[in-house]
Amino acid sequence: MELHQLRYAVAVADTGSFTAAAEHLLVAQSGVSAQVRKLERELGLTLFERSTRHVRLTPVGERILTRAREALSAVDAVGETAAAARGLVIGELRVGTVTGLGWDPLFDAVAAIHQAHPGVDLRLVEGTSQDLFAQLRDGGLDLIVAAWAGRTPEDVSIRMVVEDPLVVVVAPGHPWARRARVQPRELRRTSLICLPPGTGARSALDSVAARDAVEFDVRWEVSTPSFVRRLAARGVGVGVVSATTATGWSEVAIVPLADPAARSSLGVAWRGTSPSPAVRALLAQLPDS
Repeated sequence: MELHQLRYAVAVADTGSFTAAAEHLLVAQSGVSAQVRKLERELGLTLFERSTRHVRLTPVGERILTRAREALSAVDAVGETAAAARGLVIGELRVGTVTGLGWDPLFDAVAAIHQAHPGVDLRLVEGTSQDLFAQLRDGGLDLIVAAWAGRTPEDVSIRMVVEDPLVVVVAPGHPWARRARVQPRELRRTSLICLPPGTGARSALDSVAARDAVEFDVRWEVSTPSFVRRLAARGVGVGVVSATTATGWSEVAIVPLADPAARSSLGVAWRGTSPSPAVRALLAQLPDS
């Protein structure tokens, strides 16, 4: 068993295919496939279920890959410790953000790290908050900017960015456009435009529905805030997003939702209390609160 075999297997698990893993690693796909098969033969186990449509970890593969990540992290830590002693910051820094994030300090920080620490292999992906937290916890990501509703996650380190009330967004000619607020119960009578489950604003809305034992008609479930804005502006439904998300939306009317509990939080999260030098370098570039 060799370290590069573990790295190849982890890359396949993270990207979901041998082709994407090869692109990520900048090696030939045939090399990735051959080394993963060799690893499986040496272990006497099948790590991946393979088909023409997907590549998926087997149950035992999930357990093996957890240990592989731990082993690779330990090896990487040796190099990072040595580099830190020489005043350098190196290593892989995998950052995840909610889709369509508009928080400029993150992009400023990424640019600063890219410029000041060329030895850091910095990568950025988007996703739903739920998926980002899952990837953070299993080691697939090192730092995320994600949202949640309700209690602050307790199993990761958090730096709060903003606590955000929900708002509704409607076309300028909508009957609610000049309202001071909208009651949550009024949302039952309209077609809603929302982000998918696993996002902060949707989790907050679902919490309201569960608390009040009502069902909302999410007719338009879209992946990015810009879709919410465009559809609401054309009068096809009522959008529900966080207030910060809707900042600067000029072609729609933005009306607060009259429920102080209907809110989501956005924050920076990372694992443990002793982050890697690369994570510390990125955190140092981000606002404290």
